[in-house]
Amino acid sequence: MSPPIRESGGVMLMERSSRVACFVLLALLLTAAAADSVAADDRLRPAVHLLTASDRMFQLAAQGGYESAVQLLPWRDVEPTDGEWHWQQPDFAVRAAEYYDLGLIVRLDHPPDWAVRSPENGEGGPIDPDAYADFVATVARRYRGQVQAYIVWNEPNLSLEWADRPPDPAGYTALLCRAYSAIKAADPGATVVSAGLAPTNGGEGAMDERQFLHGMLEAGAAACFDVLGAHAYGFGRPPDDPRDAPDGLNLARLLDLRSVLEMHGADATAVWITELGWTTEAAGPDAWQQVSREQQADYLCRSWDYIKDAWPSVQLAVVWNLSEGLPEADGMAGYSLLDAGGEPRPAYQELRTLFAGDMRGTWFDWASRMQTAWRKLTSTDIPILAADEVVHLGDNQ
Repeated sequence: MSPPIRESGGVMLMERSSRVACFVLLALLLTAAAADSVAADDRLRPAVHLLTASDRMFQLAAQGGYESAVQLLPWRDVEPTDGEWHWQQPDFAVRAAEYYDLGLIVRLDHPPDWAVRSPENGEGGPIDPDAYADFVATVARRYRGQVQAYIVWNEPNLSLEWADRPPDPAGYTALLCRAYSAIKAADPGATVVSAGLAPTNGGEGAMDERQFLHGMLEAGAAACFDVLGAHAYGFGRPPDDPRDAPDGLNLARLLDLRSVLEMHGADATAVWITELGWTTEAAGPDAWQQVSREQQADYLCRSWDYIKDAWPSVQLAVVWNLSEGLPEADGMAGYSLLDAGGEPRPAYQELRTLFAGDMRGTWFDWASRMQTAWRKLTSTDIPILAADEVVHLGDNQ
């Protein structure tokens, strides 16, 4: 009998071929099974918003049971001057998401100074639409097929997020439509998500998000996104707080957005909640929004059932946020699933248990595991990230 043929690394080619042959047959079944499972998957899919693109944050996202991670790609960092591109951070985020089997959702905003138009030359909005379209198209071409979705801007109903100009639904819609065309031309399979709007009753530097969404739809925005982005915060109140709360600031405010969509005949629109949270740290006039760590965990877990029952069109919810080391004065710190030292809070642990029970044993779970196994078996890529190994330096063990 001829000896087995071996690769240089000592792996038997015949043995590997047998495994590949088995997986080929399995893959044929997997394609149909995965398609059926996604079509039948009516779960509210979990995602989490990262504030920094680090290996630890992506690893914690995967370990926490999240299927996707949202990562900001600040335009001002990626293209600080016109035509000068810095890809280190976004390249890392893409590879880390792939390594940890997370769908990557990229948010595209934070413009560089050179792309912000002066008030005297800002007709049509403060952001140069040609420059932004070039930016999003360049990102989408570079990561074609590797990014699950792109979120076009963030909270444009706040002046703070709109280059300190008055919120302008028609101006944002024009930017959204330019971005939609640019992204689809570069990566037709990518999902385009409209900016999540800040829940607010208006006031200086802010426009009520319900009024803003109405203005967007009046300007034709429905043709310029695949999924409507929405921000949902509890504002210190439990998830089942009634819709007629005195100031309307609670989780049920989501249903007001649904009413706006229905008014425009767009009630079948797919919706992603791109920020969802309760804060454990609030002070001054916002102190009423603060909840305990135990309440934060309870409210986040209960919000999953509330959202699924109240608005079935919501397909995915992004917990805001997963971060560590933020200063105490930073308003984002109280929403984090980790404490300042990076230790998981009760919300992280209880959500992980919730997601595991929601996912385990489903066809979607089976198909996802098989896809991961197939990709790892057949991949010829060399991963940038790998599991940690103990390295001994010197003679001592």
